[in-house]
Amino acid sequence: MENNHAFLLTADGLRYDRLSGAGYDSPTTPQLDEIAMSGAACEQAVVTGTGTRKSFPGILTSSYPLMYGGYAQLTKHRTTLASAFRDAGYATIGVNANAQLHSRFGWDRGFDIYFDSENTVVNREIGTFSTDRDAGSEASAFRQQFEDLKSDIYEQLDQDGLLYRLLESGYRTVESREPPHPTADEVVDRTLSFLDKAPNDRPLFVWVHFMDTHSPYVPPESHREAVDAPDVADGQLWEINDQLHTDPDSLSNAEVAMISEMYDASLHHMDDEIGRLIDGFEERGLWNDSQVAFTSDHGEEFREHGGLTHCIEPYEEGARVPLLFRLGSEELTTVEGITSTIDLGPTLLDAAVADPEVPDQFHGQTLAPVLRGEESISEDRAVFIQNSNRSGREVNPDLRITGCRTTEWKFITSLDKQIRTKLFHLPNDPGEEKNLADDKPEQVEIFERIIADHYDQPAYTNYGIEGAVDTGDVGNRLEALGYIDH
Repeated sequence: MENNHAFLLTADGLRYDRLSGAGYDSPTTPQLDEIAMSGAACEQAVVTGTGTRKSFPGILTSSYPLMYGGYAQLTKHRTTLASAFRDAGYATIGVNANAQLHSRFGWDRGFDIYFDSENTVVNREIGTFSTDRDAGSEASAFRQQFEDLKSDIYEQLDQDGLLYRLLESGYRTVESREPPHPTADEVVDRTLSFLDKAPNDRPLFVWVHFMDTHSPYVPPESHREAVDAPDVADGQLWEINDQLHTDPDSLSNAEVAMISEMYDASLHHMDDEIGRLIDGFEERGLWNDSQVAFTSDHGEEFREHGGLTHCIEPYEEGARVPLLFRLGSEELTTVEGITSTIDLGPTLLDAAVADPEVPDQFHGQTLAPVLRGEESISEDRAVFIQNSNRSGREVNPDLRITGCRTTEWKFITSLDKQIRTKLFHLPNDPGEEKNLADDKPEQVEIFERIIADHYDQPAYTNYGIEGAVDTGDVGNRLEALGYIDH
């Protein structure tokens, strides 16, 4: 077996139940459905955390967010999927639209070429890439200054923090109401341009991350029509998106429903661009034998449990995501058992590399034999979803929330006394409306033992939680730029 090209496509904020292939009643994802039909879907896949920084350790390092020093930044103790592919002789390229995954936080590790949402980082000269030029230098001087500030904010604040909301609102005002991230068409254009500069003497590992299913939701009009979203003026949409970030409780149920429909239209836009990206792979002769994975870092909540956007607690709308695989022309089977995004790295390595060396720091399992119908997921498998902060970049172990998911059950427990213990029997209660924790103490005890054993691993016990990155007095810098008043 020769090493094959490996492509990892990820979306920010995409929940599983909005895929048309998952039974959703709107044609949101014809291109993703095609990937699933030519490969297979994992129908019960969950993330490692319901926010970008908590989830991408699972996707890109096959480890849980509270392992190896936590998720304040990517610590040196984790091994990235890109590093594993590069060690196997691959040229590695990352095109990322989310500043949470900026190179200054270490997410370019293992990538020869990395677009960090604002600039192109050349860590190793490959193909026609050169460190003498910066492929992202087209940004205006103001936007460059603003992006630097935004990245500092990301170091300290979650995307649902007040200061970030004010910053994002100011960004949209100054930038004539443009999205505060590269859009799907920009991401695809950049990826295809990178492929044209890539070497042709070795296999490629390419990761592409889209932000369109993350707020603000102001999709192109043609994609609103495609999913029968309402005809709303852009100005009104921006106002509602501003409220979503600055005063979400003030939104009416009708406005939340409108946001949800614009989310669908944004998903349709992203899906369409994924189709264009696949066309670009095919035109360059890279697609047929490639190993492909698609997933999301978390879902979004639209008041199913009272909140909006990212979930603090790991309810299904925030925790359950698509996990799709296409392994060349192999015939694959649907995976019905419980899986996690920590399985993605081992699976892609196993499928693409002739003699893979899976890093010791990878904690997921390869799903390749399961996808091929040779094995099945253990019925008693448990996977975990973690959070350990309310806002800010610093990780606080005293606020730790742990979700434990099996095929049948969801258990939520927390060291934060404001969070009640919860137990849901998902086959009978898919909406997680009836808490059975008081009714089934024996089941609660089982999950408490599982979680205690999980946290007793050396990947937790041998590493202290690292604090936030010190970025100085961000408030004064914001005030100097005119975004907030003290």
